[in-house]
Amino acid sequence: MPLPKPQTESCLQLYLLDGSSYIYRAYYGMRALATTAGLPTNAVYGFTRMLLHLIQKNRPDYLAVVFDRPRAESFRKELYSDYKANRDDIPDDLARQIPYIKQIVQALNIPALEAPGFEADDLIATLARRFAATELEVTVVTGDKDLMQIVDERITLLDTMKGKRCGPQQVVERFGVMPALVPDVLGLAGDSSDNIPGVPGIGEKTAAELVSRFGSLEKVLEWKSLVNGKKRRENLHTFADQARLSKILATVSYNVELEICLDELKKKTPNGAELIPLLHELELEALAVAFTPPPAGLVELYSDGSCSSSGPGGYGVLLRYGEHEKELSGSVSTSTSQRMELTAAIRGLEALKNRSTVRVFSDSQYLVRGMNEWLRGWIRTGRLDTPDGVANQDLWKQLATLADRHQIDWEWVRGHAGHPFNERCDRLAKQAAEAAGQEAAPADADEPTPKEENNLLPNRPARQVPFRDDSEFDSDADGQLLLC
Repeated sequence: MPLPKPQTESCLQLYLLDGSSYIYRAYYGMRALATTAGLPTNAVYGFTRMLLHLIQKNRPDYLAVVFDRPRAESFRKELYSDYKANRDDIPDDLARQIPYIKQIVQALNIPALEAPGFEADDLIATLARRFAATELEVTVVTGDKDLMQIVDERITLLDTMKGKRCGPQQVVERFGVMPALVPDVLGLAGDSSDNIPGVPGIGEKTAAELVSRFGSLEKVLEWKSLVNGKKRRENLHTFADQARLSKILATVSYNVELEICLDELKKKTPNGAELIPLLHELELEALAVAFTPPPAGLVELYSDGSCSSSGPGGYGVLLRYGEHEKELSGSVSTSTSQRMELTAAIRGLEALKNRSTVRVFSDSQYLVRGMNEWLRGWIRTGRLDTPDGVANQDLWKQLATLADRHQIDWEWVRGHAGHPFNERCDRLAKQAAEAAGQEAAPADADEPTPKEENNLLPNRPARQVPFRDDSEFDSDADGQLLLC
């Protein structure tokens, strides 16, 4: 199956997010979340988390969130009073959250766009066509099939819930026609989600066949005498005006007047002074952590490993310094979970150019207890240099060498769920392991193969911190085998 045209790294990327669609997905995707005072926050949390993940994964150069105006303001409502009349009113607990969602978007320094009389689809279509003409690659983040009509070689749709990207070929597979003819199909078949009537007795499959055969809705109506089925021909005659109206309702507008230039959509750094207090007010502490930069002079290193009982293993690393972040990931042909946890920390520390003050976070007690409790005993008793003195000796020796280069604190974090950085590392590690499992392992794949080059952080002065006290402990009771 042909795939959408891949986006090239050299081309600038504009992402247009269907904010209203994201809000509803967040609202129904997570329920029963509220502050201690009873303010519902499930939609706020889900929306912000999905938006954060989208930005981290895709790194857009330009970004905007587009919202719908109240339904009654749409020009389509003026044309057809029953347009979207089948939809329920917004739930009260969701309505209370929307102002907070818009505050968060503002604090993230992301433009929030809407226009009186038009729906989000119209703004998205206008902006997508305008900026695709300047040779930007435009991605519309939505699950709305109606927007398939705007797809072309430079405009694709991304459904983040399904992990699918839609280009022209995917539109043909879905509707049976090229993108520009999607409104013609919907004009004949109608659209129950928007209460667009169409022509009775004509479904999407038949509509697609007719539009493909005759070239447009108008041509179908003109040559209806050639359409098979007496009842179908009668309906095309009786409901011709309704079909034409339905096509108008289903067609997005490319002519929304928006006085906004591309530079205003450039991805900016969040306004932490505004964002962090808001997240604390909403008691979304995990998200507050995600947007809080490390203390001055400190490198935060998050690491995680992933491995099945047999087969490839993967590692994921996130390095944070000031406002800067860098992800690393890679894989080995065969490994164990413990080796991948150690490998992840090694690859992260190897990426530091100069001596640094580092705080390493991992959910692996094996790694954290090893570095905090066991390593000095192994060194003191010679077990690190004795053949087979400890399990995974080769990796522990690498960590011992790296620990001498930097001032490091090792901290354990609980599991994956809820911790934004640990979750990212977990995803990176699993993706690397899965990708390695889909490829034939090279003959010399005993060492990790990074996806990114090492030495990725810029040179920076290191803050000197006295070495921790080397307290005594019983190295024979380190418990390592219990964690292997």
